[in-house]
Amino acid sequence: MKRLVIVFTVMLSVLFSNAQSFKLEHDHSTIQVENIEVSAQFYSDILQLKEIATPWPKFKLIRFFETGNNQQLHIAQAQLDKYGDVKVNKVLHLAFTVRNFDRYLDFLNENDINYSDFAGESNNIQSRPDGVRQIYFQDPDGYWIEINDAKH
Repeated sequence: MKRLVIVFTVMLSVLFSNAQSFKLEHDHSTIQVENIEVSAQFYSDILQLKEIATPWPKFKLIRFFETGNNQQLHIAQAQLDKYGDVKVNKVLHLAFTVRNFDRYLDFLNENDINYSDFAGESNNIQSRPDGVRQIYFQDPDGYWIEINDAKH
């Protein structure tokens, strides 16, 4: 009987740990730049990063680069404040891809983490033109985090 209780306890522990295991993996980092053309040339020529297509082929204010290991660097044309300085907003974020997007949303809801789409609509999931679903939320210091279901 004691052995049965131990086996049952171990099985429950494994099931519970698997239920909470989302396997977050770094997907991309996005930075804001003052001049998208100058910066794109720098990352291409100096860092020798390969530029890749974005999901928005007609939108010229963001560029994507491969950084290896299925990760990317995104550079986005900055919005400037009234003093001419780069405004830090949701464009500047860390992005992680997650294996089970829906289960991770449940996890966020269970932990009272408010998320939104890029426009800021609460509890709304955004879908990119390539079908990748995205949400955004902030860490305790106000940095933006994107969670998506990109397949690499």
